[in-house]
Amino acid sequence: MDKQVIRTPAVPETGGPFNLCVRHGDMIYVSGLPPFEEDYCARLRAARARGEPPPPFPDLPFERQVRIVMDHLKALVEAAGSNMDCLLKVIVWLKDQRQQEAFDRIYRTYFSSAEALPARTRMQAGRTPMDCALEVEAIGYVPRRGG
Repeated sequence: MDKQVIRTPAVPETGGPFNLCVRHGDMIYVSGLPPFEEDYCARLRAARARGEPPPPFPDLPFERQVRIVMDHLKALVEAAGSNMDCLLKVIVWLKDQRQQEAFDRIYRTYFSSAEALPARTRMQAGRTPMDCALEVEAIGYVPRRGG
């Protein structure tokens, strides 16, 4: 089985030395996703190309950052042929663990039921990419058709 890189126009790329999502067989591996929108990613890619320091991360409300990350996770999982209920393991790094309730409230809305929630680890990060509020990575599978 070959490794397949999953891309979607719905999720901007930073130009970093990794792929955001990889599918191998029926398994999906999603890299840590920070809340970077296309405008910020474009500025980050340009700075990297010029050998300059990265631009400062914009001051976005925490809830907005969570929705960006979760929307990007959903888009990548769906581009790989799966859905959020097929995630098996999610790892969440919060810049401030005191925001866990706000995170969980939004996070739950991306799954169809409590039974569909994946295994998860949530911890406070020592440092997040560009000092954003969170980063989320996941492992899941692609369901078999007709089964």
